[in-house]
Amino acid sequence: MQPPKEAEGARPKWETAQTLEDYWDARRTFFTEEQRAKAWKETADILKTYSDEMVARWNQEIDTLLVYAGLFSAILTAFNVQSYQLLTPPPEVDPVIIALERISAQLSSFAVNLPSVNSTQPAFVQYDPIPPRATRWAVWLNALWFSSLIFSLSAASIGIMVKQWLNEYSTGISGTSRQNARLRQLRLNSLRRWRVKEIVSLLPVLLQIASGLFFAGLLILLWNLNRTVATVGTVLVGILAIFSLLTIVLPSIATHCSYLSPPSRALFQLTRPLRKLTNVCRCQLSSWILGRYGISIWQLQARLDLKDFQREHPRTFGFCYLLCPQNVPVALRWRGMELSLLSQLSDKLDGDMVATAYATSMDIGYLDHAAVCTTELSLDITRQCFQAIQAASTAHWGTIELQLQMWSVHPCMWSGSLISLMNVSVNDAAWSPSALATALNTAYESINELSQNIQSDVPRTRLLCADFVRIIRHFSHSTLPPGAMDVKEGIHDDYLPRVMEQTRGINLGKDIRQYGQFALKLSLRCPPLN
Repeated sequence: MQPPKEAEGARPKWETAQTLEDYWDARRTFFTEEQRAKAWKETADILKTYSDEMVARWNQEIDTLLVYAGLFSAILTAFNVQSYQLLTPPPEVDPVIIALERISAQLSSFAVNLPSVNSTQPAFVQYDPIPPRATRWAVWLNALWFSSLIFSLSAASIGIMVKQWLNEYSTGISGTSRQNARLRQLRLNSLRRWRVKEIVSLLPVLLQIASGLFFAGLLILLWNLNRTVATVGTVLVGILAIFSLLTIVLPSIATHCSYLSPPSRALFQLTRPLRKLTNVCRCQLSSWILGRYGISIWQLQARLDLKDFQREHPRTFGFCYLLCPQNVPVALRWRGMELSLLSQLSDKLDGDMVATAYATSMDIGYLDHAAVCTTELSLDITRQCFQAIQAASTAHWGTIELQLQMWSVHPCMWSGSLISLMNVSVNDAAWSPSALATALNTAYESINELSQNIQSDVPRTRLLCADFVRIIRHFSHSTLPPGAMDVKEGIHDDYLPRVMEQTRGINLGKDIRQYGQFALKLSLRCPPLN
């Protein structure tokens, strides 16, 4: 059964769309450009506030730790200046003085018995004095105190490097434009990926270890400047040196690593020719492998018509994809590489922005803005965004109170989530049947068709009605996991009629009312559209 025929030119795109993908692209037309810009600005404002507060908090914490490390190191140095002397052997006695003492002793022991003179002292024999060995307790004391000093200075050194990374993180992201918000989200994702938060948390641990070693050293009081001390100190300094080298080298190896500092910038520029050569070799190898299957390298880079090849040869596709990823920015400068990544990951970063804005604020009211933002995201990114929002909500509210909280959100947030989940591919390894069924049921149960938001927010309610009609037309149990609820029947018999009845006094538009009334006349036995 098809909708009433009208002039194609007069019908909106969301109504004439034949597939979920086409309809999804048209969902954004339910909101004006100003409404969408306002929603994204709200998202960018929340993200900017969170980002600025995080960087300011880390900087303040590191500044405090640096002050403590400086004072502690100065005090510890004063102790070490005195303690290392226990490792130094006493000064050697002048051999001339020893000889004079022996001569004096011999002269005083002379016995005169004519015709001979005898002495009771043995003859003077010159020898090399052997310096005494340092005591074991002195050696251990120096090891502990010098280790404490190394830990303290290590904390100060790492703290300075982290401050350099944070300064680089804050450069060039002022303002709340969408491009700047994407750049901020890209760098925030990089901070999380490379565990900068954990490194900041490591600084007080190092200082605590330094304090513990210092107090342990007070109990046993210093040992010698020997190979043991040198070995211990070398190992500890070596650990710090390895860490420092890694933070300098990684930005030149890994894509958009947050360990950015002046030395790493210099190395990044010096290794550009090597990265270019490596990329050429990778592309040549990938081209040779793909050529055996009749595929050119440009098809892989442009992602054109490779679904069949990916399905039939997943390992080969994955290996070639790894060898020659799309638009590898190996030859660019650091800022150019960031801009290249922004163009590649813009949709994913937008989804991450929405999820991060909610997860960091836990503001239920923000989800109304998120519903608008998701109209500009792809189906796949919307699914990931919904999954992240659902995980954050469950962790914060718990499973019992979760549904009550979600009912206060405009239902178009969850109707859009349902549509994105209905489009999951059978071969999508990211969604197991049980996980997909749970997500579908959760999104369906989060819809509150009696919400007061339905009457007060006309644009979102128009979108909700259109989503309901599309769910009725496209929902099919044959393509969904067995545990999924009968969403189509529930929306057709319950949700959509209630919304249409509840909004009788609201100007939803003639197009939406006709569209909804036609869907209610559809028989549930009609096969879904592809």
